[in-house]
Amino acid sequence: MSETAPKTGDWSEADLDLVTGDYFVMLAKQLAGQTVNAASHQRALRFVTGRAGGSIAFRQSHISAVLTLIGLPVVRDFAPRWKLPDAVVDAVDRQLALRPGLILAASRPAVLFSSREPLPLAEGPPPVFVAEQRQPSPRAEQLIARHDPAGRDQANAPLVEAGHRAVLAFEQRRLRQHGRADLAEQVRLARRPDDPPGHDILSFTPTGQQRLILVKTTTGGIATPLALSEAENALLAGRPDVCCLYRLHDLGGDLRFYKLRPHSEPADPPDLG
Repeated sequence: MSETAPKTGDWSEADLDLVTGDYFVMLAKQLAGQTVNAASHQRALRFVTGRAGGSIAFRQSHISAVLTLIGLPVVRDFAPRWKLPDAVVDAVDRQLALRPGLILAASRPAVLFSSREPLPLAEGPPPVFVAEQRQPSPRAEQLIARHDPAGRDQANAPLVEAGHRAVLAFEQRRLRQHGRADLAEQVRLARRPDDPPGHDILSFTPTGQQRLILVKTTTGGIATPLALSEAENALLAGRPDVCCLYRLHDLGGDLRFYKLRPHSEPADPPDLG
């Protein structure tokens, strides 16, 4: 007897809730340091929903996009896809309401408290945003505003401190690699009364020029929104020759950062569909 053809057409709310709920089960395992067998979850979802594996994977990637927009980590097997339907935003909203502890767990990964050494940090290119990231739907904007990822990250003292320590160690290592151990010893947190407000790290170029670094850290992805204070904006605008913003992302996973200089902005790529 032949197999039943996979279900097609619009997704029901019940099926979206099944896929989203299962996604959060995988994410909770990942946050707890457990192995996630995505293929096993996929087989179960195909059986329960009657959908093809590719269709389910698309929805899982849409879920990753929603979580990135609200500053949460994602299941590593599912890179965000940005043309996401509002029905997926609604499903994520419903499932988060059933898991009030998930955001706290995601915001405070174990690595924040288990490592005494600065977290290793690697530099990557700045993001290239597609239109849906630059201008999410009104429904997605509503969810972003309610969860306020930038404000939540800034209020997360262990997260902020971990980002500062990682950048401090990165800058010291960079200068030593350039043969400037003398300058590496002068890299410090910007906490003196005479330090200009709006930056976090005082560092240097290999030639000795000051570098004022703002650090913004998130457990979310590369496209998670960030916000600057009035003092930070003023410093970036007033000292563009020496100021730079380091955006750290995916803390708790593969911690990376990219640089943004004053008046720079990632460009839109072609529409990727």
